[in-house]
Amino acid sequence: MTKTIRIPVNHTVIDWAINYGEKSYEELIQKYKINSWKNPKKKNDSPTLKQLQNFSNDTRIPFYYFLNDEIPKEDHSFVKFRTVNNSNVIPSRKLIDTINNMKSRQAWMKDYINEEKVNNQFKLNSFITFDISINTAAKKVAHLLDYKKTYEKRNTDEDTFKIIRQKISSLGIMVMKNGVVGFNNYRKLDVNEFRAFALVDNVAPLIFINKNDSQKAQIFSLVHEFIHILIGQSEILNVSPDLSNIELTKKKERWINSVTINTLLPKEDVLKYINKDNPKESILSISKHFHTSLMATSIYLKELGIYKNIDYIINWAREKQDTAVSIKNNKEKKSVPAFYNTAISRVDARFANAVINSEKSGQTPIGSAASMLGVSVKSYDRFVQKFFNLE
Repeated sequence: MTKTIRIPVNHTVIDWAINYGEKSYEELIQKYKINSWKNPKKKNDSPTLKQLQNFSNDTRIPFYYFLNDEIPKEDHSFVKFRTVNNSNVIPSRKLIDTINNMKSRQAWMKDYINEEKVNNQFKLNSFITFDISINTAAKKVAHLLDYKKTYEKRNTDEDTFKIIRQKISSLGIMVMKNGVVGFNNYRKLDVNEFRAFALVDNVAPLIFINKNDSQKAQIFSLVHEFIHILIGQSEILNVSPDLSNIELTKKKERWINSVTINTLLPKEDVLKYINKDNPKESILSISKHFHTSLMATSIYLKELGIYKNIDYIINWAREKQDTAVSIKNNKEKKSVPAFYNTAISRVDARFANAVINSEKSGQTPIGSAASMLGVSVKSYDRFVQKFFNLE
């Protein structure tokens, strides 16, 4: 008869896991005998190994934390990079796991580049500094992205994002994009907590975009984080990219927001789309052509002083934009994206190519390669075929 293994757990660790884990006390108490675990009267009151493993999985708290007698001390130093820094707000397990996952990929890519190349330094560190003008900075960013050519092609928002993403990747910056933690569709990322983040590195800098944001917001966030990388400053973007929130941000963030919007909305070209008698028509036209949100566009035009007393237009833009986002979200709930297309869209192409090459050469086990690409070992070969368009 197999002996049941039970593991005593310190009650303070259990309370900490409940408070900072991913499920509420109400959900957990229905599944586990938490009170008995915290105050065991007899040996059988402690959780079994299997129960504790399940509890760890439900709370998303690492299993080994429960083997300690003290509350774990986690390093959340990355929260200081929040656009709006609130030290009282504890990051969710979803954000923690996503950042740790991206740091792991970044570390792998850095090792890979260092082994493959002699001249391995990222060449655009400090390409932009805060002591240059916003206009000069915006022109430098637009030149790097060849952005004028992009918006003149009248692409869709989705195509525009892809083009900018490919360009940034070609410059040596990994761009990852996901709406869930890893490939767990039950752990959806919350745009109210973060919209994107940038992890600076002297070899393998990385940008992560929250896919649950609107397409126009993703474009803004991508360019915004690109500027952070060029400056050499990590960040977690945790406010709306619309300029209506600019008063909430730090001084340097206001500067970066302004550079971003001036990159996406170059004044000399925007003026061509102005109808002085019809501000709504102008905003709709500019928003569509330059792939910026209605709110960001309307407030930008207000700052240019083109229209007087257009606060009512800003309110109109907000309502129209909220309605559009709601419709988009409802459509996405009804659609089921193709698995492999989704998996490929989540990873940077240069990173995926490096992982596949490393696996094919025998340097990286197939299990590790599949995990880094967000697929199972069973799905790996098909992922590779789809990635290289071999079928």
